[in-house]
Amino acid sequence: MSKKQAQEFIEKLQKNAALRKKVNEASEQIVKVAKDNGYKVTREEISLALREHWCEEEKEGKEKEDVLRRVLSEAPGL
Repeated sequence: MSKKQAQEFIEKLQKNAALRKKVNEASEQIVKVAKDNGYKVTREEISLALREHWCEEEKEGKEKEDVLRRVLSEAPGL
């Protein structure tokens, strides 16, 4: 996915309630997978940990496009 398309998706996500609902459902599935594997976490905790992880990636000199690609591939909706 190109950076431009990723940005377009995010813009659509902000405006489209049905799309947001699908993304939120996907994020709930991620939490379920974590819990099914023995992790006692909430969606908010995973979201915070991922944001911190992505910020560290950017600080380490990764290109912003690489970080964006990871953000969208690692955990939609979080």
